[in-house]
Amino acid sequence: MNDLTDPTNLTASGNMLVRQEQFEEAESAYWQAIAADEDFAPPYRNLALMYQLQGNANDAITMYQHYLERVPEDGEAHHNLGLLYMEQGMTDEATTAFSAAANHLKPDDPETATNIGLGYYHRGELEVAATLYEHALTLDADYLPAQYHLGLTCIYLGHLDDAVALLESVITADPNFANAAMNLGVAYNTAGRPQDAIALFEAQLQHDPANPAVVLNLGYAFLEASDHRQAEGCFRWCVDACSADSVYAQKARRELERAFV
Repeated sequence: MNDLTDPTNLTASGNMLVRQEQFEEAESAYWQAIAADEDFAPPYRNLALMYQLQGNANDAITMYQHYLERVPEDGEAHHNLGLLYMEQGMTDEATTAFSAAANHLKPDDPETATNIGLGYYHRGELEVAATLYEHALTLDADYLPAQYHLGLTCIYLGHLDDAVALLESVITADPNFANAAMNLGVAYNTAGRPQDAIALFEAQLQHDPANPAVVLNLGYAFLEASDHRQAEGCFRWCVDACSADSVYAQKARRELERAFV
């Protein structure tokens, strides 16, 4: 007969109750396991997973933190914690979690590799991020998030031909991927192809005429093409249409003060 005060047995009971979708009873069993032995790690992990599946992000984060205090080498748990932080807009914490995952986890699926790459990207370690995106694409050459983020990273690394090829591939596969289209325009403009950038940005504005990021980048493309009148119009639109403390208004105002005063 199983000892129902033993944390291993209580955790196994909780697992069975989860499979039966008796979540309140499972939660109780896991907490009993923790009460029986606070240093026993599995119930913390299982509570975290259950809370995560239920959309209870705050409690899931807390349970992953407790679990990782006991099993710091679990890369998958660091990865899941990073996803929760990203959902909550906690970018710095997500970066730390994804970096910890990279130290312990050898990603064998493209989504995990891409998410770990994002952690390095947000920390400014672009070469490491690019390596992880490339690894994701060795696992699935058609995985669009990895193609997109690698293309974006290549812009910042100055690998413009690669950036253009990747982002063109993304919007060919998904013509409605607006961020990919906008960043392809940025890549064109940075590569000295302002007319291609202008055509792309103007096409985007046909569908989303009040997008300040696209209008601002269109202004930069007109500047690169030496069409100062059109550039000024874009920058003035950003100043007039956006709140004064927005990044779009600030950047547009800077260009107006620099080039048009």
